[in-house]
Amino acid sequence: MRWLPGVDDEADTPLPRPDHGAVDHLHDRDPAPPPLPPVPVALALPASIATLRRAGEGLRRTSIEARIAGICRVARSWLDHDDELRQQAMELLPEECGLSEPMVAWGLDRAFEVITAESLGAWWEDEGAPTRDDGPRLSGHILAGNVFVSGLPPVVASVLAGVPAVVKAPADQPTFPALLAKSFAIHAPELGPCIAAAGWSRADERATEALLEGVDVVFAFGSDESVAALRERRPGLHGFGHRYSIAVVVGDEVPDGLIADALAWDGAGCLTPRYVFVDGDPTAFARAAATRAPTIVNELPALPLSAGAGAERSSWLAQAAFSGWSAHGPGWGVASLPEARLNPAPPPRVMCFLPLPEPAALHQLLRPLGSRLQAVAVLGPEERRAAYADALAPLGVSRVCGPGELQRPPIDWNHDDVRILASLV
Repeated sequence: MRWLPGVDDEADTPLPRPDHGAVDHLHDRDPAPPPLPPVPVALALPASIATLRRAGEGLRRTSIEARIAGICRVARSWLDHDDELRQQAMELLPEECGLSEPMVAWGLDRAFEVITAESLGAWWEDEGAPTRDDGPRLSGHILAGNVFVSGLPPVVASVLAGVPAVVKAPADQPTFPALLAKSFAIHAPELGPCIAAAGWSRADERATEALLEGVDVVFAFGSDESVAALRERRPGLHGFGHRYSIAVVVGDEVPDGLIADALAWDGAGCLTPRYVFVDGDPTAFARAAATRAPTIVNELPALPLSAGAGAERSSWLAQAAFSGWSAHGPGWGVASLPEARLNPAPPPRVMCFLPLPEPAALHQLLRPLGSRLQAVAVLGPEERRAAYADALAPLGVSRVCGPGELQRPPIDWNHDDVRILASLV
């Protein structure tokens, strides 16, 4: 439980590094003094919240052009592979998040490449201006552990709106928000202290309560249960819970981009295409995907599966092969089923090909999953794309895109019935 470098630290406190079992050889040196005990997050939060509120007055007086320029400099620093903070992220995040280094690099690039002067300017024009005098003065952000950059857009929106942000990371994944706060301090100092980051366990209710009570608007990512629990404590909270995505293919082949969509984030994100509905023979599509998957997996490799996860994947693929067809290799799997059914759901990094029902029938098939459908990737004629988009809209769809674009959402994407930037002005 530790308050990470943010808005009011005098010292350049280093981030915690993974312990690789190194041994200090002291020789004749005097032993270093023991480190000071960490300040509990619940005690540090109020002081940092007060600092951010004071700094927010200056941030709001900064022109929107200056805010956009500062945010873009920060984004460019994260895209610069020689940047010191980017390198520190690449050193710490793979082990911390349980992802391969290429996956972390890919995720950082995808998250920050959409932050441009043009995209931020258009977002502000559509959702931002004019700013209300009684709008929020401080925002809180509670991040989930599956996709470490998923909470980035609301944080960017907050700074864009002139509202400082307090970011709560999972206790075991503090690095990204801490480095994000530091990157704003280094690359956009004219915006003043605008982000503070902390990591603590959900069991630390005092710290969570201090955050919920100390800010004016809250964005929370996590499971449906955790978001519901937070909403009980803070009515009006903007929650982003469990979601899933699908793909619809009307054509002759599976694009490489769709395979990448399935492998990204090790299949753990809400934008992973859990099912691929194809207009044709599902087995033919699955066999084609199996020939391409080994190449795509080299670009987005996975860490070795645990014994339990490996057994679960093998069991699912064996069951699929019993009635349909399946194949797999290191870091990937594909399967086809002769009829459209949803259970049991495929494990991570496994593409499941099903026959494509008509739009109304697909809506009925997915309806038992509730309004949790996040996005749909559609390949095919525009009229078919529009028909499926209309049929699936009541299930919660907020984005229809092409294959290969599912895991590359724009910075101004409003999802889960939340107008992110508009809620901050």
